[in-house]
Amino acid sequence: MRDSLNTFAKLWQKSTELREALINPALPLAQRAAALRDIGLRIADNNETFANFLQLLLDKGRLSGIVGIATSFSKMVDELKKLLALEITSAFPLPAMEQSAIQNKIQAEFGSLASIEWRTDRALLGGLLVKSGDRLLDGSVRGSLEKVRGLLLS
Repeated sequence: MRDSLNTFAKLWQKSTELREALINPALPLAQRAAALRDIGLRIADNNETFANFLQLLLDKGRLSGIVGIATSFSKMVDELKKLLALEITSAFPLPAMEQSAIQNKIQAEFGSLASIEWRTDRALLGGLLVKSGDRLLDGSVRGSLEKVRGLLLS
């Protein structure tokens, strides 16, 4: 959807004829809608949702805002991807079955956009560190020992 939206936005920017034809109130709305639908289906490989979205923008008089819409949508997708990019560190390489089970659980919870980068750090001793952006969930043995040490020293 993102690529289709960006492609249409670039086409909108480059083609004065397209802009003038689609926003010209002298042309019947049905004719403009049919042309827009055809363009949308060609750009998005017959994606009805994309064609319907463009139709909605035309119907509501918002098609001229397509460049800003595409930019905002791309930023939101980028933020979502950052949010769902996980880095999981274990003391030893996890077996493929264990990695698959963890990945399936995360994707069931957060959707298919979740991506995982697997790392190893023998200093963890055991358990896992899960990092997403600037957040860190420390379930490692080393982290637990450091917490206990801090409690004992305070």
